[in-house]
Amino acid sequence: MQTFTEQQTDNLENVDYQKRIIGKIEGKKPGPTIIALAGVHGNEPTSIKAVEHVLEKVTGLEDKFNGTFIGIRGNLEALSKGERFIDEDMNRIWFTSILDKVRRTPFGEILTAERRETKAVLEIIDPIILNENKNETVIFADLHTFSAETGLFAISSREKKNVDLLSKLNVPLIFGIEKALHGTALKYIQSTGNIGFAFEAGMHFSESAEFNATAGIYALLNASGCLDLSHIPDYEPYHDFLAQQTAGLPKKVEFIYKHIIEEDDEFVMRPGFKNFDKIKKGDWLANDKLGRIEAQAEGYILMPLYQEQGDDGFFIVKDLGD
Repeated sequence: MQTFTEQQTDNLENVDYQKRIIGKIEGKKPGPTIIALAGVHGNEPTSIKAVEHVLEKVTGLEDKFNGTFIGIRGNLEALSKGERFIDEDMNRIWFTSILDKVRRTPFGEILTAERRETKAVLEIIDPIILNENKNETVIFADLHTFSAETGLFAISSREKKNVDLLSKLNVPLIFGIEKALHGTALKYIQSTGNIGFAFEAGMHFSESAEFNATAGIYALLNASGCLDLSHIPDYEPYHDFLAQQTAGLPKKVEFIYKHIIEEDDEFVMRPGFKNFDKIKKGDWLANDKLGRIEAQAEGYILMPLYQEQGDDGFFIVKDLGD
């Protein structure tokens, strides 16, 4: 496991806590530490609202809370402009070598906005995720939304500790997508030996995504042992809403295909596709400058791209059954 220097943990002058930290609750009893990172992409502020709501409701319950929950805003500059990213995708640069260089480079000498944002986030989370003497579980939840209508899911590794925890959230689990998504925060967190997952709550800026993200965080607090559901004052309507959103969706699916968008492809997704729509091999899904793009496999479509920024056109996954 990696280690970090005293200078790195003490040098926090670059962190604007008023904006970066959404909030924090520390329970009176020991328990897991949950880090909720929201807004890594600047066009995904909805999960920030969900974290704010949860913190508002659980603040004051410290006597009943086990462990710690901390909410962090990700890409402040992109969030201020409402853009997915400024210079590069912040969720594609979490390679160990890049993060090591980011940690060692003075803040003013870092050339891209996203690497500066990542440095600020690392200065907060490094003492938690890289602490080799920690006695309690660390859980990292990377909260996102997407450009397609409907659907929600969690992206997980197949590690037993991940699956055992995330199965209690009662949302579809996506396995194997890390094969196609490189440099993600969740993959890096998993490499440190901690539990890391991504939670895709719904369509950008939608009320349903905010409800789903709120329900997902509540479920995570309960599943991890931080807080019993009986102490959460408004959990029931969120739980019921989440159950409605996931009704009929597969419980576990496996990644089988990703359409990669290259520069000047002129990729355009055909309208109307939603997450978990069933597709057959040969179905007409999108167009580029060469013409029709057809499904290369049968399964469910996932995260069809309906926004300008991004190089993942769509994914195809298959049902693994219960």
